[in-house]
Amino acid sequence: MEKLFTDYFARISPLVLFAAFLILIFVCYILMKNRKVISELWNDLYNRKKKKEELLQTIKDNQANIKIIMENRIHDREQSFMIQKELTDVQSKLSASLSDISRKIDDMQRNTDERFMESERKNNKRIRAELKDKISQSYRYYHSFGKINDMELEALEDLIEEYEEAGGENSFVHAVVQKEMYTWELGNPMENSS
Repeated sequence: MEKLFTDYFARISPLVLFAAFLILIFVCYILMKNRKVISELWNDLYNRKKKKEELLQTIKDNQANIKIIMENRIHDREQSFMIQKELTDVQSKLSASLSDISRKIDDMQRNTDERFMESERKNNKRIRAELKDKISQSYRYYHSFGKINDMELEALEDLIEEYEEAGGENSFVHAVVQKEMYTWELGNPMENSS
């Protein structure tokens, strides 16, 4: 082993040994020059280790205190379980009440919707009857002359359109009035045709 060691050093060139020696001197110089910084780093590491030990001790103390508190709280846990059961019972009753109220609100909404739809149906029926009457009056008037002016033709078209939007599906309006009104002569019905 000693021979291996001497052979190894014999193979190293003096230049490498000299460079290693210079590096060693440089490192020593840096260490000496920065000994204050190194000392501060060492003290910082020491203080961190000390604080870590203090923190661990505090954690151990807190765990011991928590264990003591937990052992003394058996009665409090039993009382808490009773209160929790009472709260659960009250919550169940409240949930049942809310379900009942929700059902009643749904019933009221359904009834309101039905009344609204019935009212809307009646209102549309009344509107259709009024529009149908106006259409019939216009038809009878212009049918007798066989003439209609542009403005009245447009008004009659609008009446028929409103009648259809209100759900009107009368054969008289569509089969008779709508077909015949486009066959009337355009002009003033009060003028005599020559």
